[in-house]
Amino acid sequence: MVVEDPHEESIKVCCRFRPENQLEREHGGRISVDCPDGGTSVYVAGSDLTFVFDRVFRWDANQKEVYDYAAKPIINAVLRGFNGTVFAYGQTASGKTFTMEGPDIEDKTHQGVIPRMVWSIFDGIYHADEHIEFLVKVSIVEIYNERIRDLLDPKRDNLKVHEDKARGVFIGEVTESYVGCEQEIFDAMRAGHYNRSMAVTNMNEHSSRSHLVFMLTVEQKNLHDRSVKVGKLHLVDLAG
Repeated sequence: MVVEDPHEESIKVCCRFRPENQLEREHGGRISVDCPDGGTSVYVAGSDLTFVFDRVFRWDANQKEVYDYAAKPIINAVLRGFNGTVFAYGQTASGKTFTMEGPDIEDKTHQGVIPRMVWSIFDGIYHADEHIEFLVKVSIVEIYNERIRDLLDPKRDNLKVHEDKARGVFIGEVTESYVGCEQEIFDAMRAGHYNRSMAVTNMNEHSSRSHLVFMLTVEQKNLHDRSVKVGKLHLVDLAG
């Protein structure tokens, strides 16, 4: 009997603090909150304010620790045909992109949620039963000034959101690139970042006002009973 883990499908809100940057250290900045290691609460120094989350990650938490708790359980649900979403929200320079992507998607130590999820998805595929056939496709879009731009085909710069009974909510005419391995997804990510940067003059200002959405669809067909399951994974780096 397979016991489903409710942790995989529940909504979780996590809070992550980044360490002080060089400028803050040079100007005598100090940490103004108290977060017990592995805890769920944030205490504001000098006040009675306390904020409670499903999990709080201190400034010394590493990328793997954040991923294992906050994102990895969703992969099991996606491979069972459910949809999952991870998004990062916070002000400019709070570390959202570092958490979601990392400084280098090839860096096994510092890579963020998106590349780690890619590895986990394909690890699940490689260990699946031989009679399960998989199709994996990826899309990457940017939402800026309420316009949706396809980062895998920049000419499509005003896509529309649609909804129907069969597909649910979807982006019409978005590029869906079929991929067969982890590296092909990383190549698509690089192409998306290149297309994003080529369209603007001030990348920092632009990225602080635009949302980046990475969509991964996993379709699996059982060759014995011909049943089909589709799971969709949405990874979002929100503006800020």
